[in-house]
Amino acid sequence: FSVLAMRWDIWLPSLLLLAAPPTIVSRDAIDLESLHLPIHGGRLRLEIERSHKKMKPLALPSVQLLAGQNDSHEIMMDDYRTMSYKGPIHIGTPPKQFDVIFDTGSSDLWVFSSMSKANTKDYLHTYNPRMSSTYHGPTGTFEIRYGIGRCGGNVLKESVKLGGIDVNHQTMGQVTYYSANFDTKDNPSDGIMGLAFRGASKTNTHNVVMNMKLQGLIPNATFSFILGGDPDSVGRDGSFLLIGPPDYDYVYNNTISYVKTSGSDGMWSVPMKTILVDGKAYGFCTTGCFALPDTGTSLIVVPNDYWHEFASQIVSKRSDCKFDSTGIFCHDGADGLPTISFVLGNGVFKLEPKQYMLSAQGGQVLGFMPSDFRHFILGDTFLKNVYTIFNMDNSSVGFAHTNSTGYWHEEVSWLERIKTLVFYAAIFLVIVSLISAAYGPVKHCLQRAFGREAQTPGGTALRPGGYRQVVSIPAPAYMGGGGQLGGGPGYEIKNEMAQPSAPAGDVEDSQL
Repeated sequence: FSVLAMRWDIWLPSLLLLAAPPTIVSRDAIDLESLHLPIHGGRLRLEIERSHKKMKPLALPSVQLLAGQNDSHEIMMDDYRTMSYKGPIHIGTPPKQFDVIFDTGSSDLWVFSSMSKANTKDYLHTYNPRMSSTYHGPTGTFEIRYGIGRCGGNVLKESVKLGGIDVNHQTMGQVTYYSANFDTKDNPSDGIMGLAFRGASKTNTHNVVMNMKLQGLIPNATFSFILGGDPDSVGRDGSFLLIGPPDYDYVYNNTISYVKTSGSDGMWSVPMKTILVDGKAYGFCTTGCFALPDTGTSLIVVPNDYWHEFASQIVSKRSDCKFDSTGIFCHDGADGLPTISFVLGNGVFKLEPKQYMLSAQGGQVLGFMPSDFRHFILGDTFLKNVYTIFNMDNSSVGFAHTNSTGYWHEEVSWLERIKTLVFYAAIFLVIVSLISAAYGPVKHCLQRAFGREAQTPGGTALRPGGYRQVVSIPAPAYMGGGGQLGGGPGYEIKNEMAQPSAPAGDVEDSQL
């Protein structure tokens, strides 16, 4: 053990490499400006600050690679009680920041105009074309209808920056009139950035991500979302939009279920095989149905054709639950409510009751509502529990179970657990080795500080462990003493337990 402890500098690095699983490496980046490494699918971290409530199994630094053609760009988002998500973009020259909702359920970018009544709101940022040298327009007018109302104004071209990437001549709108529901002081946003296809655009343009590719700024028009899932927090870190290839640190078991979009309406609508209630199919989607993953919608929207049967199966589990033409309502928490599963591609994505239950005054509202829209809409109630990848190049959406938002999933393999145990055992071994190596010098210092030096021949001195060294002067050999053979002079040294009553300087008669 002592030899092993002395060579810990040799065996520890190798043991750490073998023991530390890559899934538990911290995402806190160390910027090594002088380090140049080849990048193959690396990531460029931008404006990232995370504050997690859960403890990671291990916190080791990872290297922040330099920018390259296959890098991804992260934009952190704030959320309002996991019901609405928004993030920063910059428009114009000089650039001005706007906090917008990233919306996969629409295709157009717009912000409030300084010519609108929004200019009188101190909690909103407005766009003034006279303050930007890269403004071109107006090139027309537009109007968009959303579930909460309508808005409209002038079409223009501007410089737009998203995730540190500058897009030139982006077609967008400045809103000069809008419905009252767009102006909410409790959860203000300066506009909407649509991320669907050109076919759904009211300003007849590609979205910002596609224009990044068309202008040669990124190699692929792919982006993905991780949405925070804590309903009791406001503006928590941990939600982000990622432009570029998916981040497999968030993908459980490296498995993504991709589904091709219908491609007919310019939206991200994908075929959904069925919906399961507590694992049972009740005839949903028997003739085929579509689901739209929509980051701009808070709830899961069920078409009217399916609403009665869907809601009935849920409330049948609890006598205190009711439903009507606006939603499903309960009073006594989540106990007893069913698990709802959505079958998309080869994946089954389950929502437990606590994941689809929303708090409300006087009870709970479930995260489902009916609509006359022809497709299911998988809003934030669903999306905050999965990792969603949108690939514009091949018109597909990927769904993945998450590693608990960057951490280990509950179903960690035994191999990963064993690796972690070995790693912590190695750390413990190092600590014990260091303590063992330091014990000798510390012990020697204590002896010198509190012990007594040996006296003249015939005297004694205290030794470690309560022993007393007794120095005996030998008698001549012919007297049967303990001297050297042949009667020459010599000394005999014995260690014996010191008795508290005997003075340290006494010489016992039996040793003379």
